[in-house]
Parts: sequence; structure tokens; C-alpha cells
Amino acid sequence: MRVHLFRLVVIFRVLALVFANLPSHNPLKEEIPIFKITAKTHDRNTISDFLQQVANKITNSPTNLSKFKAWSTSSNNGASLNNDAEKQCLEDSSIKYYIRSLTLTDQIYDASECRINMNPRMQSIIQPTYNVHNLILRENDTIQTQLKYVLVDEFNRYEQFKDYKFNDFENLNYDITCLIDYQQLMQVEFRETLIEVGLERRVEIDNSCEFNKLNLQFTGTAIDYVTSHVPLNGTFFCRKGRSSTCNRSIAESKNARYKLPD
Repeated sequence: MRVHLFRLVVIFRVLALVFANLPSHNPLKEEIPIFKITAKTHDRNTISDFLQQVANKITNSPTNLSKFKAWSTSSNNGASLNNDAEKQCLEDSSIKYYIRSLTLTDQIYDASECRINMNPRMQSIIQPTYNVHNLILRENDTIQTQLKYVLVDEFNRYEQFKDYKFNDFENLNYDITCLIDYQQLMQVEFRETLIEVGLERRVEIDNSCEFNKLNLQFTGTAIDYVTSHVPLNGTFFCRKGRSSTCNRSIAESKNARYKLPD
């Protein structure tokens, strides 16, 4: 426990140093995005999806929104765009991400079934589900996956992170054994330690998209804030008792493994 707390304190100090060196908002100096999506780096379906999200948010005219959806859908289906302006709309628009905050945090996941011991003479045994960490860490969003790789590359350039290894899951404690006493509930949990990255996302939309027809007040840039998680490491631990995912009504007791109490 003391080692874990010491590690957390050190990482907090590292994050404080890194955060202090994040780019400042200087209006006289153009800020370089950490990640950029354009027609040169991604397919036009991806660009179109981002534009559609903005159109859905800003529209004041269902008719104009329907028109935008029509050519947006045709481009996603591989059809040629209706005119040069629509092609320019996709090719000259971009999506940019900027780091705004870094926070060290833990996330807890279920790593086994919920189990109860119904044998009064023996302790039952529960361990992590085989290879469960890969299911937990799997990312299905392509943009998020690319963003994580970019962030890891960026953080590896920071002097403050030189002693830390990202995605360090090669030697997880899968051999942990949780012993369950009679009538006791138990579940194995997985604690993932990660850096939560707060990002500003700017969708810069070219004038050829004519988004001013959807909303006269739209200035050409839509800004929102998203979060990305960059994993550091993780560990399994035993959690006794009732929880939101473990109670007597759903607990497993069949096919248990047992051992004599010490």
C-alpha cells in the first residue's frame, strides 16, 4: 500500500510539471494541434460524420439540414459529390484536437463472475477471468485508438515521463487467489491506472459547406470538449461483499473450487 501511494504521489507531481508546460492560450501565436483530421489523413466518410454532428447541433432549418444530409449520405455511400463546392467542403474542412488538462485517475472494472460460498466447511476460490484485461482495454472507436497512440507518442517526448511505461500490462497478477468464506460474496476487480486527457476539439468548417444557411450566427468553427484515456498499468484485487454488480440474487455458487481453511 505504501509503495502504491508513493507511486501515485510521484505521478501526481509529474502531471503537475507536465500540466505547467501545456501550451498557453496566446491569441497572437497559432497553437499546434496534438491531432488533426483532414481529407488527406482520413477518408471523407469520417470528415462527413463530424460535419453532420455539427449540422445537427446548429441547425435552425430542418429543410436545409435535410439537404445537407442528402449529399452527406451520398458521399458516405461512395457516390460522387453533387458539385465542386460540396467536394471542397469535405477537402477544406478539418478537425483539430488540443490538450487542455491531464489528470491521474483509476477506473475499476469487474474481472470475474460474482461468487458466493455455500460450503460451510471449505473456502471457495475465485480468480480473474482469463485474458479479461484485453476485453476491458479494447477500443472500438478508430479515432479514439489513433488519438491514444498520438498522445502516448507525445507524452514519451516529455522529460517528466521518461521513467514511466504506458500500456504496461505484460505482467499482470493473474495468479491472484481470492478466498471466499462461508456465505461470503466475492468478485475479482481490475484497477486500471490511467491519465485522463481533457481535449478541446475544433471542427473548422469551410465556407463552401454553407453552414451559415443552417444558422446565420455560425462562425465556421464548432468547439466542444472530449476525454481520452491513456492507460499506464493495472492490477487485480479481491473485493468482498455486496456491490452494484455482485449480490446474493446473481452470485454463482456452482462449479466452485475449494480449499481447506488455513
